[in-house]
Amino acid sequence: MLDVDIEDQLVEKTGGKLQLTSLMQKRLVELKRGARPLVVTDSLDLLDIVVQEILQGKVELGELEVTEANFLDDARKLKDGDSDEEKGVYGSDLKKVKEERIKELSEFLNPTKE
Repeated sequence: MLDVDIEDQLVEKTGGKLQLTSLMQKRLVELKRGARPLVVTDSLDLLDIVVQEILQGKVELGELEVTEANFLDDARKLKDGDSDEEKGVYGSDLKKVKEERIKELSEFLNPTKE
């Protein structure tokens, strides 16, 4: 667990608890996948590294990309064709959009030789 004073500093630096949680989660994933720490520290604990990176202003939560911001719009269009009407979005719709995005990314990263 984090010290209360450190947690308050982190929340203030990131703009809220949800933003802090998201930033910490994303940075922990990056470090676990082999990214190098952006701060010099003796600690090998990834959480300590992330906390220091945030406190020193080395990492911040970026804005949503256009594709991420339009994710729900894509799901609505997928539900009933390309209708401009506002539709409810359900888990299965989001799953279809995610599967399409994963397929596109997979094809981009692993092009087939034709």
